[in-house]
Amino acid sequence: MNSNIPAFHYYDDAVFGQENNMLFKKVWHFVGFRSDFLNDNDFIALKIAGIPVVVQNVRGEIKSFLNVCSHRFSIIQQEASGNRPLVCPYHGWAYDKNGIPSGIPKKPLFKKFSKEELCEMKLKEFKISFCGDLCFVSLDEDIEPLEDFIGVFYDELKTMSLSLGNRIDVNSMEINANWKVIVENTLESYHVGLVHAETLAKLEPSGLDFTFDKTNSSWTSDLNIVKDKGGYKKINSYYSPRSYDIEGYKHILIFPNLLISSTHGISFNYSLIEPITPDSTKFTSYVFTTATADSEKTPIVIKAFEESLIGFNRQVFDEDKTVCQLVQQGVRHTNLSGKLSDEEERVHHFQKQYLKFLENES
Repeated sequence: MNSNIPAFHYYDDAVFGQENNMLFKKVWHFVGFRSDFLNDNDFIALKIAGIPVVVQNVRGEIKSFLNVCSHRFSIIQQEASGNRPLVCPYHGWAYDKNGIPSGIPKKPLFKKFSKEELCEMKLKEFKISFCGDLCFVSLDEDIEPLEDFIGVFYDELKTMSLSLGNRIDVNSMEINANWKVIVENTLESYHVGLVHAETLAKLEPSGLDFTFDKTNSSWTSDLNIVKDKGGYKKINSYYSPRSYDIEGYKHILIFPNLLISSTHGISFNYSLIEPITPDSTKFTSYVFTTATADSEKTPIVIKAFEESLIGFNRQVFDEDKTVCQLVQQGVRHTNLSGKLSDEEERVHHFQKQYLKFLENES
């Protein structure tokens, strides 16, 4: 198979602008987990297609707004996450759960605002939806329901998210590579033998067990770890029974930039790939173990397992970072079309879906 995406798509400023306008403004974006918004005023602030967005628990409701004050246009929530009222730090304008100004310091010095005028100053609100405990936002008022967007993977993702236990690691880094280079790297195991020779390759993932549904895809693979034998038996027993239990490894892409994986239903990784510039990307990995009914003190073997899981994941992603940055250096110096093997079929599918958005065919 030929690669569908020309090399210049990985570094061109104009293409990057097209992606923001024609792709990222038209899809559902993963933001975080319901546990990120448990308390009043818990928030996450991010940029989607370059637009500042805040998702916040406002008096018990999780809402999403443009993160720009209506008064003099300051960014409202300036940290990536935290717990703080929806109040502008510049002049102190406060907003209610509908995004309408509810507190204006020195209000008598303004003309008297009517109810209609206050409503006209409402923060722009964005659509928000949940798949289990996974929170998504879309800038598109006409976006299809999240369940339709995720498609055949919806029920599985819901079950996975509701089975999450401890969040044992959050690994965030900036990678000097285009976001598509990083996504495509996660979608194939062809590179595992060389790039991950001392890590992932030792688990011997293999096979072409792919599932495709609209823009999304998955890969299922056996591993050489047998969950009820050897050193893994105690780990498997500790986390049993569990609501999401699989043999081997499962990896799912929710288009365009959320990667979800699980090993035996015991550990989970959620990786979010957020474009910064054509040549740089924010990569964030969330690692969980599955929920357990055991409320006693965590056994030493489980603590050791969690530490090894954190170290393993971080090493794998550091290895991927190195090779992705080498690819980014190379794409500026070729006019050739890449070639894809059957093992890279998910890359081919991702590229086709990507081009549909840029060609306005979706």
